Amino acid sequence: MTYASISDVKWWLKHPQEDTSLDEEIGEALQTIDNEINQILSEYTETPVADEGLREILGDIEAQWTAGVLRQRRIPGGDEEDIYIQVARRRLERLIDRRFKSIELA
Repeated sequence: MTYASISDVKWWLKHPQEDTSLDEEIGEALQTIDNEINQILSEYTETPVADEGLREILGDIEAQWTAGVLRQRRIPGGDEEDIYIQVARRRLERLIDRRFKSIELA
């Protein structure tokens, strides 16, 4: 099960919730991004993440990243990574730094 829903991705895309024409493509992209996020996180914690607060944050990151993938697919000859993907990756990196790489002082 992914952290985000198709509805969450549609929000980032500003796509009408009732329009299901992209649902299959969104679902497939969402699963791919979910696998990538879990692979990254698996270096720091057990995946899929069980903590509900963390799942909510990851859901928003995942939805933004997936929306970026779909936007990038629609840019003819677009070699540059979509800004949504760039921002989502940075958000995930910051989350990992804050949550899993923090220095504990004894």
